[in-house]
Amino acid sequence: MTSLLLASLLGGCASYEDYMSAGTEDNFVADDNIFRADPDDYPVFAVKQDMDAPLGNVIPPLSDGMERPALKRDYRWEVTHVVKGRYLIGSQEYDAERCMIEFYADSKRIRRGDCDSLNPKAKGGSYVLRIYINPDNHAYGWEALKNQRRWFFREKLTRFKLDNTGDWSGQPWFECIERCEKLANMTNYFDDTGTGLKAKYPVLYKRFIEFVEKNPAKPRE
Repeated sequence: MTSLLLASLLGGCASYEDYMSAGTEDNFVADDNIFRADPDDYPVFAVKQDMDAPLGNVIPPLSDGMERPALKRDYRWEVTHVVKGRYLIGSQEYDAERCMIEFYADSKRIRRGDCDSLNPKAKGGSYVLRIYINPDNHAYGWEALKNQRRWFFREKLTRFKLDNTGDWSGQPWFECIERCEKLANMTNYFDDTGTGLKAKYPVLYKRFIEFVEKNPAKPRE
């Protein structure tokens, strides 16, 4: 019964088969909508000082890595996804910065107006970068999510792959700047192996609660 319920809840995002596709804890295919969280339920973070970002996709000798936009002190980072008990933070300012890089590389496909973080109709770039972070402000890897405004149907699925191939030493880089009392909502994935459905899959949990509220169990006679 539980499996059928989870499968039905997933139906609007991606097939259950896609979600459970072969992979590891850090490498699998899914629709990121499954993991979306309400940022207001979590703290707001910022780096302690302007700094160069770690390289991504460092695979020697095949690749020396890809440069990422710098991390700036005035960027606000909010929790956007909870992926199997791990927290991803994103920044509108950072998304706009990366979008502009894509615009300069291919202005025929990405318009400058698409990179305006203050315009709700702006489409943004093809991907958005997110950072994995622990409740103790330690960042430990990249995630590149498909921007669903630019992808269609099954192409919306993201290959989730924790990328910690760059230099993530010298932590913690981040600090809490707002809603710090909500740090209590973040469970340390590495310390709590009993993290449950609510923490791992907040969207599914919310839908499950709504389903239960609308379909209360009938008392046994």
